[in-house]
Amino acid sequence: MKKILCSLSLLCGVFAFSQSTTLIINNYSHRNLSGRLMAANLSTSSGTPIIYAAPNAPYGSYTVPALLTDVEYPTLSTSGYSILPIDSWFVTDPVYGGNHAFNTPTIDTLTSMVEWGRFHFVAQDSAGNGVDSFVMGEPAAGGVYYALGVETEAEWFTIGGSTYLQVYDYP
Repeated sequence: MKKILCSLSLLCGVFAFSQSTTLIINNYSHRNLSGRLMAANLSTSSGTPIIYAAPNAPYGSYTVPALLTDVEYPTLSTSGYSILPIDSWFVTDPVYGGNHAFNTPTIDTLTSMVEWGRFHFVAQDSAGNGVDSFVMGEPAAGGVYYALGVETEAEWFTIGGSTYLQVYDYP
């Protein structure tokens, strides 16, 4: 009986603190969104571990191209299979720190410790010039749920089992 209770408690703990929503990014704007996508442990004051998406080719930072929608990331450890793959993650943590491929046991472990935190990005015109800058995400991670720029607007919200980042042209 003790083993069953202990196992159930452990299982509940994993689900209580595991990555619980799929991140869906919809870029309805005519701008590339270039920046830092972050996941973190939002239930601790230190926020560690903090995990950042590595740059995706051919860009020098994580970039969602203009008009690309339905980019889904169910977890960190499945991010390499998305229509906009994230092949590796940079981890800032004293135990797990460093660059890790998305499908390694380390990322599997970290997936159970973090939630989607924020996307700090610049909306860029076709020449690569920044027109608007946003920090969208959970307030515990330094983000906001809605922001209006000069040429774009963005929103971050969670419904059911999905967290959405949506960016639109404005006005």
